[in-house]
Amino acid sequence: MNRFFQVLSIVAVFTFGLLLSNCDKEDNGNQNNSNPSDNSFKIAYVKTDTLAEVYEYYNDLKTALMLEQEEAEADLRARYKSLEARSMQIQRDLQNRMITPTSAQQKQEKIQLELQKWQQDNERYQLEMMERSQNLTLEILDSIQNYIKIYNEDHNFSMILASDTLGSSILYADESLDVTKDIIKELNKRYRNSLADQDGEEIEEE
Repeated sequence: MNRFFQVLSIVAVFTFGLLLSNCDKEDNGNQNNSNPSDNSFKIAYVKTDTLAEVYEYYNDLKTALMLEQEEAEADLRARYKSLEARSMQIQRDLQNRMITPTSAQQKQEKIQLELQKWQQDNERYQLEMMERSQNLTLEILDSIQNYIKIYNEDHNFSMILASDTLGSSILYADESLDVTKDIIKELNKRYRNSLADQDGEEIEEE
């Protein structure tokens, strides 16, 4: 289960990088078209692995999905153990001559049908979890993409690079160019405000 969400986080971080790069190209193209005589070139970067770790919206969705996963897997495990126990009991009853071979065969055939149903449910669950994780990633990416565009309207960066611990192409960058905290702060603020709007409350400025 932990490995499942580690993979999900890696996918999210990788896609964050692609998303930010595409967003930068759009912003850069718009600036070149509107200000052809402007030679200023402002660069910033975002630590996408940090962003994935502390973005509250992402973590809340991931936690909710994890809880659903744990509940579903617990149900599947309990069903499988029940089938296994019933099959073993039939064998013991047959060995102790408490049931006839014909009756034992009939009971085992019934268990086999239930096992096939369990396998179908398990496969359906695996596909559903894969689809849910992909939808979660897309939902988070959409949220970040929308805010990055809003953020750059005020800061007018020519390029915002994506940096992460494992796969970054940035070998060195001045820490003053790191806008990760700003991005995270505003993303979390917007998310808290959306929750407050649902509850009819107001979030105080930090």
